[in-house]
Amino acid sequence: MKTSRNIDTQLRSMDAAGQVAAPNPGRTQRDLEEILRSRPSSSDRGAGAVDGKTSTSRPNRRRRRTLALGAVAFAATASFLVVPVLSGGDPAFATWTAAPGALIGTERDSAVSDCIRSSKGTGDGMFAGDVDAAEVAIAERRGAWATVVLAGSGGFEATCTTDTTAPWFKKGSIGSVGKPGDGQPLTSRGVRATQLGTGVIADNPLSMASGQVGTDVVAVAYTATTGERITATVSKGQFAFWFPGTELTNSSDQPVPVEVTYSDNTTEIRFLSL
Repeated sequence: MKTSRNIDTQLRSMDAAGQVAAPNPGRTQRDLEEILRSRPSSSDRGAGAVDGKTSTSRPNRRRRRTLALGAVAFAATASFLVVPVLSGGDPAFATWTAAPGALIGTERDSAVSDCIRSSKGTGDGMFAGDVDAAEVAIAERRGAWATVVLAGSGGFEATCTTDTTAPWFKKGSIGSVGKPGDGQPLTSRGVRATQLGTGVIADNPLSMASGQVGTDVVAVAYTATTGERITATVSKGQFAFWFPGTELTNSSDQPVPVEVTYSDNTTEIRFLSL
């Protein structure tokens, strides 16, 4: 058993202040190695705070992209300009229908003229000439809502969706106008989306898809996650469909499957993307 004198001697021998001779280099190296081996663990360094800082300072890329889609209303091609969104008179799309009907008579005339007027005013009138030369490819209704698609040369398109029951001082539309970045002609069975994503009108979100189809395409349909089958209007080389909700928000990351029917009555699943 060690005596107190021996302990005192040992403690004094470890006191650098009391050393006369030079320190032992071997002991110094061993002490350094011992210190390095005993680094504190991550839990000792407050890893939670460090990890939290990293995750907030570098947000997930997909989340940023999703927010951007909401901000611009529609994920349109780069050459398309989004038409300003105004409010309507049919709350929460209460009259919307999955199968479209045809716009006729004065309702059709009014919806077309409204679309022409709003499209010509987009981008300081840069597409006014294209709008004048375009023809009406689609004029559909889903309940109180009218959708018009104008189509012209070089792939020009203008799309407008409007609540026909809104009072005149709240009339407005949501859609796009311009020419797609990819001007290559479609094959006879081709399908090309030029507007695909989600937007908001009258404080209610909607998902929309429209674009061009080849000469052999006679029908396009989309099945929502709820199981509801949504029928597109296909006319004069164009297609269009929309439905309430934000289901197509991530369409830039996740291609949208649609069922395409051809003139020989065959069908296949195709994927829409921008």
